[in-house]
Amino acid sequence: MSTAGILEEGHAHIREEIREFMSGNLCRCGAYNGIAQIISKQQQNLAGDAA
Repeated sequence: MSTAGILEEGHAHIREEIREFMSGNLCRCGAYNGIAQIISKQQQNLAGDAA
Protein backbone atom coordinates (compact mmCIF):
# COMPACT_ATOMS: atom_id res chain seq x y z
CA MET A 1 0.00 0.00 0.00
CA SER A 2 2.84 2.39 0.77
CA THR A 3 4.40 1.69 -2.60
CA ALA A 4 1.14 2.52 -4.38
CA GLY A 5 0.81 5.72 -2.37
CA ILE A 6 4.37 6.79 -3.16
CA LEU A 7 3.78 6.31 -6.87
CA GLU A 8 0.32 7.93 -6.91
CA GLU A 9 1.55 10.96 -4.99
CA GLY A 10 4.68 11.32 -7.12
CA HIS A 11 7.20 10.92 -4.28
CA ALA A 12 9.48 8.49 -6.11
CA HIS A 13 11.96 10.83 -7.75
CA ILE A 14 15.20 9.72 -6.10
CA ARG A 15 16.15 6.63 -4.12
CA GLU A 16 16.85 8.59 -0.92
CA GLU A 17 13.36 10.07 -1.08
CA ILE A 18 11.85 6.61 -1.62
CA ARG A 19 13.73 5.27 1.41
CA GLU A 20 12.50 8.19 3.52
CA PHE A 21 8.87 7.55 2.59
CA MET A 22 9.31 3.82 3.26
CA SER A 23 11.05 4.36 6.61
CA GLY A 24 7.88 3.84 8.65
CA ASN A 25 7.34 0.34 7.28
CA LEU A 26 8.71 -2.70 9.03
CA CYS A 27 10.08 -5.44 6.81
CA ARG A 28 11.52 -8.58 8.32
CA CYS A 29 12.76 -9.92 5.01
CA GLY A 30 15.25 -7.09 4.37
CA ALA A 31 13.78 -6.33 0.94
CA TYR A 32 14.02 -2.54 1.22
CA ASN A 33 16.69 -2.24 -1.47
CA GLY A 34 14.63 -4.30 -3.91
CA ILE A 35 11.47 -2.38 -3.10
CA ALA A 36 13.24 0.96 -3.63
CA GLN A 37 14.63 -0.27 -6.94
CA ILE A 38 11.21 -1.41 -8.16
CA ILE A 39 9.57 1.88 -7.15
CA SER A 40 12.29 3.83 -8.97
CA LYS A 41 11.86 1.76 -12.14
CA GLN A 42 8.09 2.08 -12.02
CA GLN A 43 8.32 5.85 -11.59
CA GLN A 44 10.57 6.00 -14.65
CA ASN A 45 8.02 3.92 -16.57
CA LEU A 46 5.20 6.24 -15.51
CA ALA A 47 7.23 9.29 -16.51
CA GLY A 48 7.94 7.74 -19.90
CA ASP A 49 4.27 7.01 -20.46
CA ALA A 50 3.38 10.63 -19.67
CA ALA A 51 5.86 11.99 -22.21
